[in-house]
Formats: sequence, structure tokens, C-alpha cells
Amino acid sequence: MRIKGAVHVHSTLSRDGTMTIAELARYFKEKGYQFLAMGEHAEDLNEAKVQALRRESAINSNQQFCVIPGIEFAVSRQIHMVGLGIVSLIPLENPVLVAERIREQGGMSILAHPKKLGWECPAELLQAIDAVEIWNIGYDGKYLPSQKALPAFNRMHQINPKLLAMASHDFHRTASFYGLAIEMEVASVSPEAVLQELKRGAFRTRSPLFDCESNGRASFTGAVLVKHISSQLERIRRARSGQARRTA
Repeated sequence: MRIKGAVHVHSTLSRDGTMTIAELARYFKEKGYQFLAMGEHAEDLNEAKVQALRRESAINSNQQFCVIPGIEFAVSRQIHMVGLGIVSLIPLENPVLVAERIREQGGMSILAHPKKLGWECPAELLQAIDAVEIWNIGYDGKYLPSQKALPAFNRMHQINPKLLAMASHDFHRTASFYGLAIEMEVASVSPEAVLQELKRGAFRTRSPLFDCESNGRASFTGAVLVKHISSQLERIRRARSGQARRTA
């Protein structure tokens, strides 16, 4: 069956989340999604909250909708990594070791919002991780990836040809929702089945304006829009942000 989901989602288990996992599940079901992949802030979690993440993800999963638990590790100020399928804290400061630990636990490691890194990443880390967010709505804007995203991913992909291109909502509140989805074919809607297809790269990114395969190959229309429209949207976004700060 064909399903779609949202990746890198925060609930109230994170300090900046505004909805519980149950509320998120209901909200995304109403939007026509069949799975969520969480990315709770590690620094906001303790063992009790990790167990709550595991429990609430399981409770809100059934044959029609599933929740994949996940944790976002702030390895350094710039390097954040989402571990999908991870339900334990990893108290390490070396990002390569964090990625390796995620893999050892059966998870999927995703370099989050690479814009914070200037779209550059150490080769050693690129070889250790599974995927890179080529589009993070929270950092890159709501309607299209950054103009820098696809060329940057191509450079990264040359270093690690197995690297996958992921897009995420980095969802905290309903105002940040956009019709971005990760789509795939699965035999059953379960956290295990969905995570397996994500790790295999058997998915594609779709939105009203952008379409991209997991290897970073965008559709012709999507690539043209990113090349010619993204920079204009970014200028508008910066101008609005500056105006909001001046009137605050």
C-alpha cells in the first residue's frame, strides 16, 4: 500500500513541542498521513520521558497509522542528529560515534538542518550517517528547499554514495505545517516496516511544489523552482523576520 508520513516531529516531551504524541497522531491522521517519525530533544529527556516516548509511540500505533519513536541529539552547537527508531539516550560528544551507536541500535541517523553548518559537513561524519535533511521546513522555509540544498547534497553524495536525501517538518506547532510528505510502498503500516523502508531508501519526498527521490535527484519542475524561486522566498522570509523584530 502507498503511505505518506512526516519526519522529525516534536511533542510536549520536548521543551518546545505544543502537542502530545496522541494529539499529533490525531492531527496528522486528519491531514491524510499514515506515519510519524519523532525527533524529541535529547537534552529534554530523562529515563522516565524516554519510556514515555516508547510507550506513547506504541499506544498510538495500529494497522492504519504508526508512530516511530526517535531522538534528536545535539552533539554540538551546530551538529544535530536525529536517530529514528531510537529509544535510549546516547551521552557521547563525538558525532561519528553517535551515528555508529544509532546504527548499532537498529536506528537511522539523519543530519538535521545542515543549514546551521553552512551546508558543509566533515567527510568522516558523512560516511557514518544514513541521511541528510535536504529540506527542513523550520530552517529552510515552508514551500521549497534552499537553493543551496541540492548542490550541497550532491557534493555530500560524492563522498558517501549511500547517503539518503531526507526532508522533514521539524514540527513543533500547527502553524508550521505544510503539505510535505515522505511517501513509500509498504506491506503493512508498522514502525518496523516503515523504518525498514526508510533505511533502504525506498521512499521519495513530495510536496505541492517539489518532488525528489531518496538519492537527491529532484524532478525537473522541482529543480527549476528551487533554482529560481527559493532565493526570492528566502529574501521575503528574512524581510518579514526583520520587520517582526523591529515591531516586537
